[in-house]
Amino acid sequence: MMNEENILDFWRWFVKNESRIQQCILNNDAKEQEKIVYSLNEYVLGFGAFSWDIGQNDEDQWFFTISPNLNIELLETSKSVIELAPDHLNWHFHSSKPTKTWGYQLEVYDELLDVFQVDTSRWYYNAFEEEDGSIELVFEIGSLAKKHTEAIENAITAFIINELGEEILMQEVSKINFFDEFDADLSRIKSPVSELRAHLLSK
Repeated sequence: MMNEENILDFWRWFVKNESRIQQCILNNDAKEQEKIVYSLNEYVLGFGAFSWDIGQNDEDQWFFTISPNLNIELLETSKSVIELAPDHLNWHFHSSKPTKTWGYQLEVYDELLDVFQVDTSRWYYNAFEEEDGSIELVFEIGSLAKKHTEAIENAITAFIINELGEEILMQEVSKINFFDEFDADLSRIKSPVSELRAHLLSK
C-alpha cells in the first residue's frame, strides 16, 4: 500500500518548486530542467513504474500527469497520488494520460526504429458492446495495416489514448482489431474516427 507520507512529501516539494518548474519550462533552461527532471523521476519512480508529463496545454494551462503506463494495477496508486494534490494551485492534475486536442497526426517507429507519419484522420471505426459492458473497437486503417504489428499497435494505442484517455482504454476497451479496409457489412455501419470521442464519452 502506498505510504501517504511519501505522497505528501512529493507535493510539498512540488509546491515549494512550482515557480522554479514553470520558469525553467518557459525559459527553456536546459540546466535547470535537468535538475527538475531528476527530482521528478526520483519522486514518481518511487511510487512505482510510472511515467509523467508536465507543461502547458493548448489553452496555456499548467498540467502534471502521472501515467500508470497502461498497467491497470497501478491506476489506484496514481489516483492516490493525485487525490492528495494541492487544490490551491492553478494546475490540472491527472492520474492517467487525458484526452487531447490534437490534429490526428502521429509519429510512429517502425521495426527498424525509423519514424514515419500516420494520418489517423482518414481512419474509420466500429464499436461493439460486449456482454460484460466492455467495448470492442475495430478500425479501418488503410495502408498502415501493412506495417509491422508493433508499429500498428503503437499507433492505435496512441490514437485511443489521445481520443478517449488512458483510463478508458484500460477499464472499458476489452478488444481492439484492425483491417486495411472493412468488408461490406462493417463498411455499412462504420463511422469516421472523429466521431469516436463523442460516441463513447457521451455514454
